[in-house]
Amino acid sequence: MTDRNDFSTCDLCDEHKASLLAASDGGFRVLPPVFRDFGGIAKFAGSVSTVKCFEDNTLVKAAVESPGEDRVLVVDGGGSLRRALVGGNLAAAAARNG
Repeated sequence: MTDRNDFSTCDLCDEHKASLLAASDGGFRVLPPVFRDFGGIAKFAGSVSTVKCFEDNTLVKAAVESPGEDRVLVVDGGGSLRRALVGGNLAAAAARNG
């Protein structure tokens, strides 16, 4: 793949078929389509880092202020709709840190 954002999910699945069949090995995975895009980028890929928190974004702040190394940060906020976990300042920090 020449461009990190020039791909289709089906092509990636074909390319990584062995990893998909052995999904428990920590290899290639496709996440379910339950995520919403707030960044204006239609598709992206990378290793996933997960932060689990509930109504407190301290761990999110720590994650975005450390080197991202092109990882994708997935935030599990426990389903709460009462607190924002990522806003403009944290998004800017994440972008600065890759």
